[in-house]
Amino acid sequence: MRTTAVKKGDRYIINGSKTFITNAPVSDVFVIFANADHSKKHEGITAFIIEKGTKGLSTGKPFHKLGCRCSATSEVFFEDCEVPEENVLGGEGKGWIIALSGVEWDRCTLLSPMLGASMLGLDLCAKYANERYQFGRPIGSFQAIQRKLAEMRVYNEVIKLAIYRVASAKDRGQMLNPLQAAVSKLYVGDRGVEMSSEALQVFGGYGFMHEYPVERAFRDSKLATIGGGTSDIMRMIVSRVMMM
Repeated sequence: MRTTAVKKGDRYIINGSKTFITNAPVSDVFVIFANADHSKKHEGITAFIIEKGTKGLSTGKPFHKLGCRCSATSEVFFEDCEVPEENVLGGEGKGWIIALSGVEWDRCTLLSPMLGASMLGLDLCAKYANERYQFGRPIGSFQAIQRKLAEMRVYNEVIKLAIYRVASAKDRGQMLNPLQAAVSKLYVGDRGVEMSSEALQVFGGYGFMHEYPVERAFRDSKLATIGGGTSDIMRMIVSRVMMM
């Protein structure tokens, strides 16, 4: 982590930059991580709360992204940004623990929007399969289309179970299981791209047009294999736990 936080009296001077920050251009409050002591490596990372308008804090122009365009993403810059010590979150050197805790929940909360998008896609595909005629009958009467719809429904049900498991643990005040988070995130991400592709396929040429929501869902789905830890990282976590 290259962003630094140097303590001077009762304040920290933060310098550095962050990229791919969700909602950065429209945020009023930022939680940022900076290295206050490089000699301690990850144990030197500290979390800070910084309000919009703080001198030395600025954001870049929103990126033009493949998908999820309703959420603005940009860089964040810190140039001799002064932050009072009371803005330290969780105590100095606790940033790494906070970051790990946050990213585990981030991986699981990503399941819900993916489920919503998948449910919408399935509803649209089922409706279209009954309305679209080919060779004198609705395409929903063909087994090839029926199989796609069945796979989408199975995918939806599996995501629901994963979400309920995470929500139940949260309600009971339990720590999130890293293995469960990784497994759920991996399945939802990789399988979600396949399902959104199948939904587009049901619509055929129309699905390739911007006017149809399945085209947007196809683009948006790719983020689930990247954000909150890539699918490759999820596989690494799962394999490490298995070998413990």
